This record gives sequence, structure tokens and C-alpha cells, in this order.
Amino acid sequence: MKTPYVFFTIILVFLITAGCVTSGPTGSHTSNATPAPASSLSNESNETGYPVSPPASVIVPSATAVSSTTATPDLESQGSINKMYYYTLNGNQGFIPIKVYTGVNNYVTSLGPIYTGDDYNAVISNEIQREYIMPMVNEINHSAKNPDDNARIAINLVQHIRYDANTLNEVQVNASKSGQLYIGRYPYTILFQEWGGICGEKSFLLALLLKELGYNVALIQFNFGSNEPGHMAVGIKAPAQYTFGNTGYALIESTAPVIPTFDGYYLTGMDEPISSFTPTKVIQISDGKSFDSMGTESSDAQIEQSVYSAWGQVNEAAIELNVSSQQLATLESLVTSWKLKVQYDLSISDMSSYSNDLQMYNQAYSDYQNYYTMVYTPEYTAWNNLNTNFQNVYAPKETALENKYGMDRGINVGVGT
Repeated sequence: MKTPYVFFTIILVFLITAGCVTSGPTGSHTSNATPAPASSLSNESNETGYPVSPPASVIVPSATAVSSTTATPDLESQGSINKMYYYTLNGNQGFIPIKVYTGVNNYVTSLGPIYTGDDYNAVISNEIQREYIMPMVNEINHSAKNPDDNARIAINLVQHIRYDANTLNEVQVNASKSGQLYIGRYPYTILFQEWGGICGEKSFLLALLLKELGYNVALIQFNFGSNEPGHMAVGIKAPAQYTFGNTGYALIESTAPVIPTFDGYYLTGMDEPISSFTPTKVIQISDGKSFDSMGTESSDAQIEQSVYSAWGQVNEAAIELNVSSQQLATLESLVTSWKLKVQYDLSISDMSSYSNDLQMYNQAYSDYQNYYTMVYTPEYTAWNNLNTNFQNVYAPKETALENKYGMDRGINVGVGT
């Protein structure tokens, strides 16, 4: 008898997983590195310093990166690397070049790692670091053609810097400071080194860029209890209707491409989206202007939330259908078992056993047919309708958003202060 049920697996990766951990338990909080931007190009330049020609559909900055006019010679004498950092703005990829200096990185590295008790404003406002990051700020400003596009470029650029928890784990093993939790390295080091950063580090970098671009910026810190790591994101001043909770700031996830103001993403180990958690601290970094055109991102975030909700319905229906599929398989195995017994009874002319086994076979077959008709078929129909609607209506919306913001549903968002 052929089996009229279906085994299937539905994989829809909308859950944003975590991995940027504090010095607490890390066994269940791992992360893969965030993949490169939509282009296959690396943030590293070639030997000449810049690509031979920019990739297609790239927004080319107005000038190549140069060092500050007030540069400190001994910090520049140890060598430099020309790097490029990519971003996506309204579906078009651009890049920002910057020359990073070994001596400057050595200087900020000598200041030591950043911990929870440190002065975050002092970290971000370090004057030498600021001086050598300003060329990047200037390039961002030159590349922005519309109001607030400079903030959009900075946000997406930092989000596309890859994520790497391996370095974090190494530092946690070898570094401690009065029992405080490790947060990370200075922003300049994240630009200088090749392996990217964790959520705290990338949030510091983004806060620095947005501050120098003239925005009112804050760090938003989450703690999830003694047995869970924390998380750090960035807040930017925006009209009240776009702000996160009672923070007074719009939520910006720095670890991976996420639409600004979208708070429906999940962190690994968490059963609720980030919107369900109340920030532990909101640390203002700078006073300045508001991101007044945030309505564009807010509208896109609402579309993204509708996609998440529709996916959730498909996923719930799939879970129910998988359960009924397993039950249907169990019932079918009983039918097959009794059928074999009946056939054996006939082969040995055991009519007494045959009569009893035939009755059991008929009952098993009836149970199978009833379950198939009354339970499995309605659940399959419900799942199929939801899935078809998702593929026809919501999947194209998600594709459009991913193209617009350079998102990739395979990437991971980190967690950790």
C-alpha cells in the first residue's frame, strides 16, 4: 500500500542568532562570522590600495582616503594599509576607503580592552582615534546625496563589517579586570584588524561615526540575567513615533544588517524578540541632530514585521503537520503489520488466526483512513495555503528588503555587552 502522507522539512531562516558573548557561560551561545556584503569583494584592498575598477552599481566616493592634516608623524611611520568598507544604500552598493595606520592601532591597543565599568564616552572621544577616523567620516559625508543618507551609510557600513566571536572567546580567557565583563576593543582597532568585531565593539564604532556626523547618539545595553549574556545596540535620536520603548532613541542593530527601528529579531537562546526586553542602560554619547527621515526605515520595518509574522504562521502550521505526519506513519506501520500477519495466516491455512488478524487489520486500516481524512488532510491544507500565500505575497517583499539593505538571512546577529 502506498503511503498518502508527506514528510517534509521547512527551513525559513528569519531567526537572527546570537554569538557575541560576555565572559559568562558561552556553551550555548555560539556564532558564525557575518558573511561579506552582497558583493564578493573583501574589505581589504589589493596591493595598489584600491580596486582596479569599482564593482557594478557601486556608489563611488568623491575622493580617496587621506590622513588627517594634523597627523602625528611617529604614529604614521610604522606603516599603513588602504582598506575599503562596503555599504548598501537603497539597493546600490558603495564603498568608503580609509587608510589605517599600524602606529595608531598600536596606540589604541596600548590603552587596553574595554570593560563594563569603563567610561564609554572617553573611549569614543579619544582624540587621536578621532583624528584618524575623521577621513572616513568625511568620505561618508561626501557620499551622501540626501538628508540622513550619511547616517544610513554609516549604519549599513558598520553592520556589514563581519562578526567574529573567536577573538572574543580568546580575550575572555586571557583578560579580566576586577571581575568586570569584557566589552571589546577600540573602534580604530576594528577598522584596522581583519577579523571584524562583536556587538559591543561594532556599537562603539557606529556611535563614533554617527557622533562625528553630527547626530544625537546613545549606546543601548541589555542584560538578560546572571546566566545569560548581554547585548549592546546603538540608539539614534529620531521623532518619538520611531523610538524604542522609553529610550527616546530609535533602535539600531550594529552587528549585522537589520533595518533601523526593526525590533522583531531574536537572539540565540531567547524565546522572545528584542522588543520584549527592557534596556538596562541608555548611555548618551553625543548631543546633536535627529534622524528625522526615519519614517522610510520605519515603514520598511513594518513590512519586515509582517513578513516575520507570516513566516511564524507557516512555521507553526508546519510543526503541527510534522506531528500529524509522524502519527500517520505510526498508523500506517500498524496497517502494514496486520496485513503481513493476514497474508501469513493464509499461507499456512491458519483460518482461526486469519479471522482475528483480519479483524485487527480492518480496524487499523479504518483508524488510518479516519486520521488521514479528519486530521492530516486539514492540517496539510492549512499549511499549504499559508505557505503558498507566503511564497506569493511575503517572500517577494522580503527579497526586496534584502536587496535594499544588503541583508542576508544567513547572517548572525551577535549578543554581548
